[in-house]
Amino acid sequence: MPAQLSLGVDDFRKLRELGLEYIDKSHLACELIDRPGLEVALLPRPRRFGKTLNLSMLRCFFERRERREDDLAHLFRGLHVWEAGEPYRAHFQRYPVIYLTLKGTRHESFEGCWEAIRRKIVVVFDEHRSLLEGGALSPREALDFQGILDGSASRALYERSLLDLSSYLHRTHGERVVLLIDDYDEPIHAGHACGYAPQILGVCRNLLGEALKGNPHLFKGVLTGVLRVARESIFSGLNNVSVYSLLRPEFNTCFGFTEPEVEGLLERAGLRARLGDVRAWYNGYVFGGQVVYNPWSILSFLAGGDAEGFERQLQIFVADLLSYHDVTRVEPEQVVHAFVVGLLAVLEPEHQVRSNRESGSGRPDVLIRPARPGHPGVVVEIKVVGPDRTPEAALEQGLGQIRERDYAAELRAAGAAPVHAFAVAFDGKRVWVRAAPSPGAPAAG
Repeated sequence: MPAQLSLGVDDFRKLRELGLEYIDKSHLACELIDRPGLEVALLPRPRRFGKTLNLSMLRCFFERRERREDDLAHLFRGLHVWEAGEPYRAHFQRYPVIYLTLKGTRHESFEGCWEAIRRKIVVVFDEHRSLLEGGALSPREALDFQGILDGSASRALYERSLLDLSSYLHRTHGERVVLLIDDYDEPIHAGHACGYAPQILGVCRNLLGEALKGNPHLFKGVLTGVLRVARESIFSGLNNVSVYSLLRPEFNTCFGFTEPEVEGLLERAGLRARLGDVRAWYNGYVFGGQVVYNPWSILSFLAGGDAEGFERQLQIFVADLLSYHDVTRVEPEQVVHAFVVGLLAVLEPEHQVRSNRESGSGRPDVLIRPARPGHPGVVVEIKVVGPDRTPEAALEQGLGQIRERDYAAELRAAGAAPVHAFAVAFDGKRVWVRAAPSPGAPAAG
């Protein structure tokens, strides 16, 4: 296993400075630069495909730094964008950058969602507080800026805040702005799910429309999310927004791992012999004709999961709470099954624990389904060791059943990511657990 896996790290600078594993996606910056007529790129991709990490990389590359000690060239040496030469290096740390993430703005009510968005805008303005403190603003602009920071500004002022900030930065630095917006569609998801879609669509239409439509201060805009929102919903009239869906060839290798990249990871991990398994479990996406793998799933596979820890804890519970008589009756699997479901019930309400529920082509013993998309899901298949079934055979039978009957179907449909699979084998008070590569990705097609 690689010593420096980057599972869960979406801060490019932190990842590079810690020497963690990084699959080079800096050609995303090259593709943006290579399209001088492209003002705004909307890049919808599935969850866990490195969208936040890519925007963090773009920020590190494009963002202007005032202090000499903030030169980030060391982060890019050896990467594609740096080795591509001077035409691309000319854009390095050249532009003021506005980075807005709408991650975490989901709320049950419109008022709560709007308040979360407002706070995200405050964070952006606070990052550029030097404009206020350096005297770069007129008295009127300074008053508006302070109103954004202290919460006294009107909603209309917040909705045009990105346009105003880009104007201030352009005038101050003499370069147009790079605008990066991550999870632009999270409020829209929430609005549709919780019944306030019309109100939140209006807010997003105004906020993004003001920042993107005919903004003379904009060099490049990049928006990432899960949804390819219809143009008429929030991008009405924005002729400068180019949507690069999964079907288009542009940017098709910028998100997710290509097969050569996966082969390289497996080689470095000493797991090249497992390439066939990885293809079977994870080879599930085609972006513009290019087969790609989910980065989270691949890194989770390399990290190996924590089946050993699960086994240790389950062994303790079995030894303490199950009598040997209980699990040697005519149908011991029923006893063990009920016992495991009872242990897992503590995961409610963040996860729904379901027993013998139909999924795929059968009924898995246990499904642990997240209450919200984008969180892990788990399939557990339980087998009891007997005279004609060794622990090894029981574990292999359980994992084979999960795979062949596609027990992960319900979890995929619920948006669980990643999906883990465990086979559990019992023999009296002894227990074994084996993890499988995640069955969460659908077959390529």
